[in-house]
Amino acid sequence: MEITRSPDGPPSRAGIEIHRRIGSWKVTMWRPVDSVGGGPQEIRIEPHEDGDPQEIARGLSSTVLRQIDTRSFVEMLDAAPAGSGQAVEEEAGLLRGWLADAPRGVTDRYLAMLSAVYVRVVEIGERAPIQALEEITNTKQATLKGHLRAARKRGFLTKVEGKAGGQLTEKADEVLRGMKSGAGTEEV
Repeated sequence: MEITRSPDGPPSRAGIEIHRRIGSWKVTMWRPVDSVGGGPQEIRIEPHEDGDPQEIARGLSSTVLRQIDTRSFVEMLDAAPAGSGQAVEEEAGLLRGWLADAPRGVTDRYLAMLSAVYVRVVEIGERAPIQALEEITNTKQATLKGHLRAARKRGFLTKVEGKAGGQLTEKADEVLRGMKSGAGTEEV
């Protein structure tokens, strides 16, 4: 089991990967770090570097697919010695560093970054996401609520009626992928 983090993308790709070999195939199962629970969110199957070339040439079979054991993935994560609190604290440190690179002021880039962190905090099951953001950013909850309201108003974050959460929009994804020089620096 290994925790993988994208070096140059939003922190939402932080996750746990488990690799298994089934015949001539390498199966990789992935789930976000401290996801609320359940099985993998992604399964990738590719030829194993030591796989039989003839078997690989015949392609995947239903026999291989039936051997993918998502239950063992869940059991491995449940039995992992590192407590979830430690993993959440490690990710909070990564998020803190990621937001530290955000420009000062309520710019499009800042709102997109804050939205991505907010979505991630909700995804990992935090019951009080604004309070968690306050601890991560050292910014008062009232200010953060105003910033998230601005993020929704400016089209970076969708709204979920009656509960915490939302999804990043295409606009937020575009800003996070990289901005042109000077774009997205307008203040509210």
